Amino acid sequence: IKRGKAAPEWIEAATRSMTTLNRTAAEVALPHAVHGMTDVTGFGLIGHARELALASNVALVIRVSEVPLICGALECVRAGMIPGGLKANRDFAECMVEYADGVPEELRTIRFDPQTAGGLLIAVAAAEADELVAQLRGCQLDTHRIGEVLPARKPLISVV
Repeated sequence: IKRGKAAPEWIEAATRSMTTLNRTAAEVALPHAVHGMTDVTGFGLIGHARELALASNVALVIRVSEVPLICGALECVRAGMIPGGLKANRDFAECMVEYADGVPEELRTIRFDPQTAGGLLIAVAAAEADELVAQLRGCQLDTHRIGEVLPARKPLISVV
């Protein structure tokens, strides 16, 4: 937006994401066996995943193909329109991340984007995950099952 290059549909998608409150999602999730939950904001997905994993003494696997992207986000990364905070986030957290072969650079990069302002990262008991996803979707919330929690190991976060 600052460079005047954002398409109107990109701005609309970003605004919609940033103005969707997390209250309903949190209320729906809490009766389930939630082991950890955090909003995904200025540290990007990987930064918040790192904090959740460290605080819970677990490792995470994130399936990059399951993580939704806001319309226009990849186009911005590909065009080099990357905020300065992304580099700081990446410098801070990437040392704990291992990528599977074939994960494209732009999908690695965007996981550190500080412009994220929406959504929750919820770790819930595997036996309850499908039910929770269904309930969240029933509330018209964009919900994705993006990975799994494993016992603590190295790397802390695997992006596959």
